[in-house]
Amino acid sequence: MQLSTNYRLKLPEGTDNVKRQDFVDNFTKIDSVMKEHDTHLSDIVYQTAGGSAAAITLTIKGTLVTGYPITFIASANNGGAATTINGKKLYKPGTTTSPNLTAGKAYNVWYNSISDCFFIKASAEGDADVSHVLATKKFSNDNDTGLVGTMPNNNIPSTNLQINGTYTIPKGYHPGTEIVTQNIPTKDEVTIIPGTTNQIIPANIYTNGIQTILGDVNLIPESILSGRSIFNVMGTAILAHSANGNLITNVQSVGTEISVITLGFIPDFVTVWNDAGNHRSIYESKNFQGSTYASLPVYLYGNELNGGFSFTHDTNSVSFGIKVSGNVLTFKCPYINSQKYYWFACKLVS
Repeated sequence: MQLSTNYRLKLPEGTDNVKRQDFVDNFTKIDSVMKEHDTHLSDIVYQTAGGSAAAITLTIKGTLVTGYPITFIASANNGGAATTINGKKLYKPGTTTSPNLTAGKAYNVWYNSISDCFFIKASAEGDADVSHVLATKKFSNDNDTGLVGTMPNNNIPSTNLQINGTYTIPKGYHPGTEIVTQNIPTKDEVTIIPGTTNQIIPANIYTNGIQTILGDVNLIPESILSGRSIFNVMGTAILAHSANGNLITNVQSVGTEISVITLGFIPDFVTVWNDAGNHRSIYESKNFQGSTYASLPVYLYGNELNGGFSFTHDTNSVSFGIKVSGNVLTFKCPYINSQKYYWFACKLVS
């Protein structure tokens, strides 16, 4: 004789000798299973909780095992106080915090055999309360669902506030009335003129005006001495002191000395040429400061030749030359009578 898969009921076959007891055994098992089903079904039906708000008593018809569900309707508000069901602690899901039960509302709980306690079935999460939510708006938290906010809707305020001061945030934008004092360092409008040291605008301040750092169109390489840098602009300029002029000689003998000018500097280079354009003399004055004509170490004497000039290195001529003594130039004439000569003196400054 075969047996059924689930409840092991006897299943007679055609060749089996069926006994009355076989039927009795089958109906006994069916009766037992149906009774157990009714017991569990009764635990699913919402029963009204007995006992007190924080010490609830329920009729539990089945055996408590992990996951065993029970439903009930709270008969009183517990106000979030520590609560038990039939002497076993009741907690929020995964916590040791008691839930907030409200009279007349239905709750699902399940048993945990490890902690020997009941956990309420999670329905919503959140820690906002009615004072945090605008009036007439519904929300849910981990205490209940369908809660209605009570916070007044004061609309968005339109107020110009100074950066520093003491302000009152009205109730409705903050739980209760809030006094806020703010004091942030400020910096008024200023124009910063670059100098030889750094000028700092501190961190963590409020600029209360335009901060202007001056620029200058002359901050270019041509305005800065070669070899020097200003604000990462490398200079290319070479300073020079210079002077120039002309003189007309009216002398009776070659080699007559004529003082040209007293300069405001001691030149490095001097050149002289006449209006006929057929003579040039170039002197490096630093090589013969304070010398006399007879002992000039270097000068070049040029003659016009085929549209250009040829220069002769002459260190002995005494008929034509320039003497540099300090900052005074003295010219020695190479010709008699009137001749117009031009001169240029220069000192380079590195």
